[in-house]
Amino acid sequence: MPTNVRVIHPPDFLRARADGQVDLEMGKDLLQQVAAAAEPLGAYEVLIDIRDAVGRLTPDEVHELAGSLIQFRRTFLHKTAVLCPRDRFDNARFFSLLAASYGFRNIRAFLSYEDAMEWLMSPDQD
Repeated sequence: MPTNVRVIHPPDFLRARADGQVDLEMGKDLLQQVAAAAEPLGAYEVLIDIRDAVGRLTPDEVHELAGSLIQFRRTFLHKTAVLCPRDRFDNARFFSLLAASYGFRNIRAFLSYEDAMEWLMSPDQD
């Protein structure tokens, strides 16, 4: 599955784009690639764009994927926007809720690029 990760300055944010058939291993690989790209950065935000991906993970697979975030704790404690099409919004939102149960409270699902970027660039609200 092709994945394109770019780093754009300033402020730093990572954009990971997935296309092709969705499966659990692809999801885990994508999270690992984002974490590897984030390693040398200080402050950054993450945008994961799955609008061109095909298919859907089962609820059990979404749960396992959310649990795999623990391996990359440092990366995903930053804001992470998951940009998805309307037909997969429920899965992406479920992922963000499960991620929050693992302590990752800054992961959110979005339908529009503009809304995702607005949230990523907004100051943290504590």
